[in-house]
Order: sequence, then structure tokens, then C-alpha cells
Amino acid sequence: MQDRASERKARLLGAARVRWALRGVSAPGRYAIIDLVERFADGGATAEELEAVWSVREDYVRFLTYPAPAARYILGFVGNAYPLREEREATRDLVRDIFGNPFRPVPFDPSWRTEAVVGLARGMYESRDFGPIPVLADALEDAGCADADVLGHCRGPGPHVRGCWVVDLVLGKE
Repeated sequence: MQDRASERKARLLGAARVRWALRGVSAPGRYAIIDLVERFADGGATAEELEAVWSVREDYVRFLTYPAPAARYILGFVGNAYPLREEREATRDLVRDIFGNPFRPVPFDPSWRTEAVVGLARGMYESRDFGPIPVLADALEDAGCADADVLGHCRGPGPHVRGCWVVDLVLGKE
């Protein structure tokens, strides 16, 4: 998995994990920082912008900004190191969504990137609303995709977050 764990993917995994942990919690300042880290991961925010919030939430931003320690920490949840089963399972599911199956990489045919497919993927990515991902599976099928891993992932229970390996393939992200 190390080959597939780019800094971008590791940052998005960290952000998704924190977002999951804060589900249902009213913490607008923290969500703003997570949004900033996601933008930074995609090149839409600068290191200076991160520095501006660094002193306010130093440990939190450091955790999300330095991908290798964050990824190691988060991946520790997948094993037995963390006692809460729900936490381990949620993190495991996020890792699967972002990295896919590291033992079965999927070759992505560029002809599947139709206007409809790219439009759906971009809309989900930008809005963080991955509810329409089963529709993406249908659009991919219409474009000629018959890959069981791709279609199964889109039709599976999720979760789906920024960095989702199928959406990233469609959008040409690493």
C-alpha cells in the first residue's frame, strides 16, 4: 500500500478520519480546518494558509498536515491497537474507499471518462455528497466499463469520501 499512499491520499485519509470522528458534533472551526487541509491536499490552499491556523490548532493541523505520521497513526486503528471496534471498522472502511484493494490495482480506460461520468464525479468531489455514486456506476457502465471492482465499489455501502479511489481515477487524480 505504500506505493499508493501519496501525500495527497494520506492527507485526505486523515481529514476523512477526523470528519468521521466529529460526525454529529457541532464544531464549525474544526470543519473549516478540515476543509483547508483537503484544499491543501488538492493544491487549492497554500502552506501559508495552513500556517495562519497553525498557532490556533497546532496539534490538530500538524496531525493533518504531515501525512506519514498521520497515516501511520490512522492505520494503527485498523489493527487491534485501538479498543473501539466501531472506530477500527470505520477507519478500515475509509482506507478501503481511498486506497482500494492494494493487491488488485484497476486499470482505468480513459474512454470511460465521458462528460456524464466526469460531471458526476466532479460534482460529488466538490460537494462531498457521494450519495449519487451508484449513478456513477450506471454512467460508467454506459461508457463501457465492465470492471467488477469499479462497479462494485460504486454500488457498495461506502463510506465514500474525498480521495475515493474510483472518483480519483475518473478525475485523473493520483
